[in-house]
Amino acid sequence: MVDESLPPLVQTALMHAQFETIHPFDDGNGRTGRTLIHVVLRRRGLAEVFVPPISVVFARDRDRYIAGLTAYRNGEVDHWIETFATATVQATDVAASYLDEVAQLTERWRAMLRAASDPRADAAAWAIIDLLPAHPVINAAIAGAVTGRAKAAVHNAMGQLADAGVLAPVAGGRRNRWWEAAGLLDLIADLEVGDLRP
Repeated sequence: MVDESLPPLVQTALMHAQFETIHPFDDGNGRTGRTLIHVVLRRRGLAEVFVPPISVVFARDRDRYIAGLTAYRNGEVDHWIETFATATVQATDVAASYLDEVAQLTERWRAMLRAASDPRADAAAWAIIDLLPAHPVINAAIAGAVTGRAKAAVHNAMGQLADAGVLAPVAGGRRNRWWEAAGLLDLIADLEVGDLRP
């Protein structure tokens, strides 16, 4: 177990290296090791709002990641901590770029809705736009539950957003249709492969 008195980032780096060195499972060690990074960062207060995509940075520069873990196993703990800290800073930059892209996309959605129907300021469509970054695929039931709006208002808003090109149908019939937020899954895919660069 890593010492709780260590700075959070150092504790996280050491915990991850120790876990990957032990490699306790036949399958799933990588996923578990990455999850533990997020658990420790969140528990120690470094990532209370969002978790920087450190594993994306590691995947983007796999050779550096492997070299860092190898250095740790060879007793070069400082080298590993530096590698981990650098990846964390890069991940924070990637996350900031992603958030900027999402904010720009949200503004495009607003402009699209305004151009298509320009609903009242308190219309459900605006409230749904606000929740789309957290729900890239959504249906009317989720939109209603999250916004607290009436069923009829939500269905009307979903129609307005579809007419504006903000939402595209992906599955289901008329009664239980699922919608995709235009452009958001592409941003998420870019984030997952590390294509969002600061």
